[in-house]
Formats: sequence, structure tokens, C-alpha cells
Amino acid sequence: MKKTTARDLVISARDAAVLYLRVSSKRQMNTAVDLDPDGLSIHTQRERRMAKADSLNADVIEEFIEPGKSAKNVIDRDEFQRMIAYLHAHPEVKYVIVYMRSRAFRNQFDAAIVQVQLQKMGVRLVSVKEDFGEGPYAQAMEGMLDIMNGLQNTLQGLDIQDKMLQKAINGGTNGFAKLGYLNVEAEFDGKKFNTIEVDPVRGPLVQQAWKLYATGDYTLERLEATMADMGLTSRARGKLPERPVDFKQFHRMFADVYYLGYVVYKCDIYPGRHEPLVDQELFDRVQDVRNKRSRPGQRDRVLQHYLKGDLFCRRCRENERTSRLIYTEAKSHTGRWYGYFLCRSRQDGVCDLPYLPAALVGQAIVDHYATLRLPADFTTEVNAMLDAALADEQGTTRAMHSSLKKRLAELDGQEERLLDLAADGAIPQAKIKARLRRIQADRVTAEAGLTSTSAELSVGAQALREALDILSDPHAMYHDACDDTRRLMNQTFYDRFYVDEDATIISSLNRPFDDLHEAVRVRAQRSKPHVTATTPATRNAIKRGVQHTQETRSPSLARIYSVPGSSKGHMVELRGIEPLTFSMRTRRATNCAIAPCGSLPNHAGEL
Repeated sequence: MKKTTARDLVISARDAAVLYLRVSSKRQMNTAVDLDPDGLSIHTQRERRMAKADSLNADVIEEFIEPGKSAKNVIDRDEFQRMIAYLHAHPEVKYVIVYMRSRAFRNQFDAAIVQVQLQKMGVRLVSVKEDFGEGPYAQAMEGMLDIMNGLQNTLQGLDIQDKMLQKAINGGTNGFAKLGYLNVEAEFDGKKFNTIEVDPVRGPLVQQAWKLYATGDYTLERLEATMADMGLTSRARGKLPERPVDFKQFHRMFADVYYLGYVVYKCDIYPGRHEPLVDQELFDRVQDVRNKRSRPGQRDRVLQHYLKGDLFCRRCRENERTSRLIYTEAKSHTGRWYGYFLCRSRQDGVCDLPYLPAALVGQAIVDHYATLRLPADFTTEVNAMLDAALADEQGTTRAMHSSLKKRLAELDGQEERLLDLAADGAIPQAKIKARLRRIQADRVTAEAGLTSTSAELSVGAQALREALDILSDPHAMYHDACDDTRRLMNQTFYDRFYVDEDATIISSLNRPFDDLHEAVRVRAQRSKPHVTATTPATRNAIKRGVQHTQETRSPSLARIYSVPGSSKGHMVELRGIEPLTFSMRTRRATNCAIAPCGSLPNHAGEL
């Protein structure tokens, strides 16, 4: 297309115009490229707009092509913004010609803002398909059209979202296939459809990447180099050629349940129809490695230690700072490597904690586990309290059910009498209906009470018994455990360890273990030792402590020992004392059995 220059306009005395051409997807740029390099859609728009410019006695001096930009907002369209800048620099332009207003604006708000800008510059926007002329009526029609375009765009978006949701529910994959898979066209009953298949080249390499990372011997950076040597590359997309997969993509991939056979849409997980590249066991092992390296304060690097992320500086704590101990290794003159922990604040020059040998700190943690053990008589006493509470609960439940059954029989009798009175016409129908509704409401309440059992109390009691059992000798368990098990035990029992010189340690416990130790402390200080677990008030308190976990997060056992009969507090979360797992919820019940709660105040004390 030959463009007219500003000098030509002065000679011909014709107005100047610019064209704004836009398609929503880049596929439209690839149709009929033998006719026009920009595609058939752009070619058609250009021809119609050139004709419109002639009808306006204007020459086109520039055109702006937006190739495949689907952004709703004009601010996100690069060519549109370049056009506005061009108009500011060329005041001779009188017209901006578009094919349809919906090509330029997707809602009335953008249209109003741009219209004000164009009016200030003396430029008129002209639509080839919707030229209403000039004047107030034309502006009103343009405004109504922009509103309808915005509505249509919103409705189309909602329709697409609904279809994408239905596709995900049915196990389909939305969008571009992930690394290791391919978008392919298949045929069913003579009809073609799009689906997902495993990439025969990249699929096995992706599986190998999962297996290598699950060993724990590879960092993401090392895995990136290894898989590049093995030939794993990302697929070419548009102008982007194939290239090695970087560590950031591996980081995202190892957290993606898609490779386990699930699809995710708006945070909801659905079973997918595609073939999984990893099984549950491999997925769990990879999540364990990620958890070791991705806890707050840790990075995925070569140097690893099972205590990383759990140790903090005691000196900084006493000076009202929070500083983590970081792990490093130093090489001796003999060529041997030794591990050390140092305070992060030491690097900033604000802490004088010396380097602590990792072996010394590790042994100190082993010794510290001896303080986690509960007294045997305390365990026996709490078990007795649990037995008494469960026995009382069973008796209470039986009595309540008997009372409710009597109440239901009474309600049935009342309903029969009302129906008889209604048949005789002795009472107005409105009053009879009101009484029947009241009876029905009472019946629903009574029937709901019959479904009440002591199951929640039993679950909480069992979890507490398990906690008591595991604290019978945690020192021996930790002493004999491997490094991976020690890490899990630390994450289960302790929130953090505070370490000082000579590896002296104080710690804060996780729930419910902090509550158990607080109860031991309160029990030892009781001023009335004759209060025992057989006291009815105490049994009631322990029942309410288990049942009302959602009411409060205050230490329940300690409250029971200090104030017998208290109705506040909880004993243990329903999921028990197992550490959180990292696999699918549908595969690990402990992940979804956590009692709901609000924000958790930190009641963890020092040992």
C-alpha cells in the first residue's frame, strides 16, 4: 500500500487518516498468506478502510496492525498506544478508521476514554461497518453500541469459562499441552477432535527428570544441565525456537499434579483423561525432596543438612532479632570437608555467635530430645481421664437418645390430634398450619439429635493417645533414626530450635505437644493435689475440651489441670500427630482431617 505523505496532503488539500487493523488471534494472520502477508482478515479490513477513507476525501498516511492481541484493555495493546502517540505527533490527522468499533474497544469505558482523547486532538473515529455520522444522536448510538459490545464480550467470556470448567470436570486439558505431552487431533466415530497424548520424544525424558530429582542427589541447576545433555528441550512455539528446559520450569513441573493424572481448573482438582507420566509413589518422593529444600529460609542448593531451616540464633533472639542459622562447609588443610552452622546476622556484623560444628549441633539436638519425654504417671493419668470421659459420653448419648425418641412420639401424637381437629373444622386452618410447622421444626431438631454420636470425641481421644504413646521415649526413637526421619520428627514436634555457643538449646514446640508439656508443668504446680481424673467436673471438662476444638486454641489440658470443669480448650487436632504429607488429598486422609480453626496464636513455650 502506497502511503500519502504530509507534503502530498498540502498539495492535494485532502484530509489525513490512519488505519487501525486488529485480529484477535495470530492464527488469523496465517490465512491466505499468498494473497497478503498479514493474512486474509487484515487484507479485507485494509481494503474496506481504504474505500472508507476515499469516501471521506482523506488519504491514509499510516496504518497500525495489532497482530493477535486479545487484551480487553486498550492499555495492553502496544500498537494502539503507538497510534495514540503518533496522533499527538501529527496534528494533521483527522480520522482514525476502524473496521468495527468492537475491533477497537471491548467495553464502553475504554471507548469513552479514547473518544475524549481523540476529541481533544481534533480526530474523529470512524467505523466502516457502523458509521452513524456526527452529532448527538450519532454519539448516543455509538455509546449504546459500545455498551452492547461490552456486554457481548462479558457473556462470551463467561460462556468460555463454563465450557472450560466442564472440560476440566470431564478430565480434559485446557490450553497448550504441558512439557512431555502433545496436542494432537484424533478421530471418534468419523469425527475429529483435539486431545492430549504423551510426547514420544520428551515424555520419557520428563519421566527421567522426575526420577533423578527424587533421588535427592540433584539440585534444580544440576538437573537442568543433566537433562540438557540428555536432549530435553521445550517445544517451539511461534517465533520461539526449541531450547533447553531451565530450572524454573522444573520447579513448576515438580509441583504440578497434572503429571500425576489430574487437571486443575481455578484451584479445583479433577481426575484427568490423559496418561500420567509419574505414579503416586514417585510423586510423593519428589514432594519430600521439595519440602526439604523449599521450606522458608532454604534454597535448592548442593549443600544439604537435615537440620537446615529448623535452627535459629539464641543470642539474636535475646536481642529481639530473628536470625536463622545457615549451613556451610569448609575444607581443612587435609582436604576433608566439615559442616558448620553460622548465624545469618553474623554476615551483617551484628552477631558474634561463632561458627558451630554441625556434628556438635546434631548431637545437642539428640540430647535435647530427652526433654521431650512425658512422665509415665502423667501419661497414665491422662489415659484414665480419657477413659472416664468416653464412658460418660456414651452414657449421656444413650440417655439423650431415649429422651429424644420420647419427644418424637409426643410430636407424632400432637400432629394426629391437630389433623383430627382440622377435619372437624374446630380450629381455623391458619392456626393449624402454624402449629404443624412448629411441630415439624421440633421434629427436625429431635431427629438431628438422634444422629449425634461420640465419634468426634473418640477420634480426638485416639489422637491424644497416639501423641502420648509417641512421647513415651522420643529420645531413643530420634537417636536411632536416619537423617530423613529426624527431619520429619523435628518438623512434627518442634517449631524451631534456638542454639547458642557450645550448642546449648532452647526450643518451641508444635501443637499438641506444647499443650501436653504445659499440662505437665501446671500439674506439677497444682495447689490441690486431691483433684483427680475421677472428678465429674474434670471428666466434663475433658469431654468439652475434645469436642470444642473450634471454640479456642488455648491449651486445654493445662486448663483442665489448673481450673477443673473448664469448658474451653481443645486436646488435639482431629488429624492426630502425623506430619503433613505432600500428595493428593484423595490419597492421604491425614491431609483433610484437620479440624478447622481461625488464626493460631503461638502458645509454644520453651523447654
